Amino acid sequence: MEVLKLENLSKYYTSQTSVVMGLSNINLSFSVGEFVAVTGESGSGKSTLAHVLGGILPYESGELYINGHRTSHYDSADWERYRRDLVGFISQNYGILAGNTVLENVESALRLSGIAKSEAKERAEDILAKVELSEYKSRRASKLSSGQKQRLSIARALAKPSKILIADEPTGNLDRENSEKIIALLKKASEDRLVILITHDFDEAKDAATRRIILSDGIVVTDSELRVNEYKCKKDITPKQIKKKRTLLVPYVASLTLRSRPMFSAVMCLLLAFTMFITFVFLGTFTLALDDTSTRIYDTTAFRNGDPSRIVVMRADGQPLNEEDHARILSVKYTESLERAGYINDVNYYYRPEVDYHLYYVTENGPNYHPLLNPDDYQVTENVEFWETGLFLRTVPKTNDVVDISGKLPEGVYEVLSADPDHKIGDEVKVYIRNQNDWSVSAYICLTFTVVGETDSGEGLYFSDKLAAMISGAVKNSPYTSNGAFGMIFAPYAPEQFELLSYLSESGKVVVVEDEDDAVVTDFVLNDNEFIYPGSDDTEIDLKWKYPFSDANGEMVYLSCAAMYKATYPALMIVTESTFERLTSFAPSNQASLYIKDYAYATRVISDLEGMGYLAISPFRLGATEIDKTLANERSITIWVCLAALALTVILQIILLRAMFSSLYEHFKLLANIGLVAKTALGSVALLMLFFTIVGELIGGAVIISLNALGVARITELFAHLEFKNVIVLIGAHLASVALALATTLTAINKAVFSKKKHREDIDISQMEEA
Repeated sequence: MEVLKLENLSKYYTSQTSVVMGLSNINLSFSVGEFVAVTGESGSGKSTLAHVLGGILPYESGELYINGHRTSHYDSADWERYRRDLVGFISQNYGILAGNTVLENVESALRLSGIAKSEAKERAEDILAKVELSEYKSRRASKLSSGQKQRLSIARALAKPSKILIADEPTGNLDRENSEKIIALLKKASEDRLVILITHDFDEAKDAATRRIILSDGIVVTDSELRVNEYKCKKDITPKQIKKKRTLLVPYVASLTLRSRPMFSAVMCLLLAFTMFITFVFLGTFTLALDDTSTRIYDTTAFRNGDPSRIVVMRADGQPLNEEDHARILSVKYTESLERAGYINDVNYYYRPEVDYHLYYVTENGPNYHPLLNPDDYQVTENVEFWETGLFLRTVPKTNDVVDISGKLPEGVYEVLSADPDHKIGDEVKVYIRNQNDWSVSAYICLTFTVVGETDSGEGLYFSDKLAAMISGAVKNSPYTSNGAFGMIFAPYAPEQFELLSYLSESGKVVVVEDEDDAVVTDFVLNDNEFIYPGSDDTEIDLKWKYPFSDANGEMVYLSCAAMYKATYPALMIVTESTFERLTSFAPSNQASLYIKDYAYATRVISDLEGMGYLAISPFRLGATEIDKTLANERSITIWVCLAALALTVILQIILLRAMFSSLYEHFKLLANIGLVAKTALGSVALLMLFFTIVGELIGGAVIISLNALGVARITELFAHLEFKNVIVLIGAHLASVALALATTLTAINKAVFSKKKHREDIDISQMEEA
C-alpha cells in the first residue's frame, strides 16, 4: 500500500555565494508496513530526506506524492495539515516540550490532531505505559534522562493515529541498552504504519529493518529489500482510527505554553504592568495638562474666595436651601463639607497678630512709625496692616462625618469654636473682618470673641449662625449706606464690645457714641429701637433722625440714633438684643458653599448637582480668566513631553514584547512539527498577549491604587482627575499599544516558524487519509 512516492525529487540549499545540493533526482516509494532504514555518511542527505518526507522542508523540483496526490502545489497550510494528520516525527534532539510534563507532551500530539481531551489523556497514559514512562507522567520532561526523553519522543509519535513515522537519528545520543529499546518500539510501530529510520549505524537496526536505503551526496546509492514484512501484506494495516472531535485548540495551546514557561509568563505580566503604570503616569499628566485652568490667574471680582475645591450651589427656583437640600447636596460623591451661609465665605477674617495682620502706630505730628511702648506717653493713632492669609468666615460646617468637639458649639454672636491649638476654651480673641469686594480697601470691623469650644477638624475659627446672619445681611441686602458705599451691619450690644470700640476710638478708627444730651454713654442701657452707631469722624448728623429697616419677617422697623457720625468704614450699629433678633435671622440662605475633596472632581460634582436640579458653579473656574504665560509655556512643554514619552513607551513595548516572544520560536517549531497549524499558533499568541495584558493591567492598577492610598502626591493628583471616561481611554491606549506590539510579534512568529506562501488550491486531506 504505497503512501509516499518521490519522483525525480531534488532539494538544494542556497547562500549568497553558492548552491549546495541536498537531494538530487531521488526516485523512491514507501508503503505502510515497511520499516525502512536510511543510512549514509554525514552530509549524505539523510536528515534532508527525513525533513522533506516529514513536510518540514520544501523541495525545489520533481514531485512528492502522498497517497497518490501531487504536493508540488502545496502551500504552508497544506503542509501543516499533512504534519498534523499523517506524520509522526522523532528527532535526534528529542524534540520534546521540556517545560511541560511527560503526560502533556504526549497529550499535545493527540490534542493538536483534534482528539478530545478525555480520550487524548486515556490514550496518552496507555502509550506511556508501553514505553515504561507511566511513573514519570507528572514530571517535567526536562528532568528525564536521555533515554527517557527519546522514549517520550517516540511515545508522542506513536500516540498519533498517523500512517507515517519518521525517526531522525533517534539513538544518536543513547547507550546500547536504550538504543535496543527504541528500535524494538519502532519495529512494533511498523505493524500498522510506515516507519522510516534515519541512522548512521545500520547494525543497530539490521535485525528489525525490512529495507535499507543508502545515500551518498544526495543520491540513492542502494535501495534493497532485506526481508518481507508480514504486516505489509495485510489488507488492513492502517492505524486504528480514533474518533476526532472539534475542540478549541487556541486556548489549549496558550495554556500549554503558559505551563511550560512560568518564569516567562511572570516576566510578561510584570512588563505589561510596568507599561500600564507608565501609560497611566504620562497619559494622566497629559489629560491633566489639557485643562488650562491651572495656567490662569484668579480674578477675585466675582468671588473673593477662589478655593479650587469650592462649589457655589443654589436652587434653580432661587428659594432658600433647606435641610433636605443640604442633605441631598452632601450625598453627592466626592463632597466633604457644606457651608450653609454661603455668602460669608467671601468675607475675610484676621485673628493672629503678626501672622494675619500687623498693628503699628503713628504719632499725631508726623508719619514716623514707632512701637507703642506706653500709650499714656504718646498721642498716637493705631493702624492695621493686613496680610492675605486666605482665611474666610465660616460657621461649623455640615459634613458626612462626625466632628469631635470639646466644649460646645458657638451660639451667640460673639462666640467661636476654635480649631487653633493656641486658643483654648475661655480665651478672648480679637478678630478683624473685611469684605473686600463690597467694602473699600481700608474698611473693616473689629469684634472680640470668646472661645466656647475646641475641635481638631480644620483650622482657624468657626463662627456662630448669628454672626453669619449679621454679616450675610450686610452682604446681601445693604439696606442703608451712609455714604453710598457700605451696607449697614447690626451687632447686639455687649460690654466687651463697647470697651473695644472705646479703645479704638482713641486711635481714630471708631468714635465713642454720645447720647442726645451730649453726655458720654457709659452704661449702654438701651431701649427698644435704640442703637449705637460708631463713625469715623466728628461730623454730627440730626440726632432725631429715624431710619427705616426691614426686619427678618419683612416688617418695617424705625431706628432713631442717639448720635450719628459720617462713616468711611462699614456702618456698624450696636442695637439691643431684641432689635438684633428682629433685624437679623439665620433663615435658610439661598446660597451654599460646597467643598469637595479635590478640584479634579469639580466637573463630576457640578454635573451631578445639575442633574439633581441645582445651579452650581466653580468660583475658581469662573474667576480664572487671565493667562499666566510662564505657566502656559510649562503646560505646553508638559503636553509635548507626555506625548513623546507615550510614543517612546509604545516603541519600547513593541521591541521588548517581540524580543520576549522570540524565545518561544523553538517552542512553536516543535509544536508545528507535531501538528500545530499557523492559525492556531498565532491565535494562541494573541490569547497569551491578552491574558498577560489583563493580568498586567490588574497588577498595574493595584499598584496605582496602593500608591494613591499611601498618599504619593503625584499619583493622588492624577488619580483624582481620572473620570470613568479617562479610565476607558487609559485602558484603550494601553490595549492599542499592546495591539501594535502583537501585530509585529505575530508577523515575526509567522515568518520564523511558518511559511508565508499563499494557497493556490484547496487540498482535501480526507482523500489523503484513504487507505
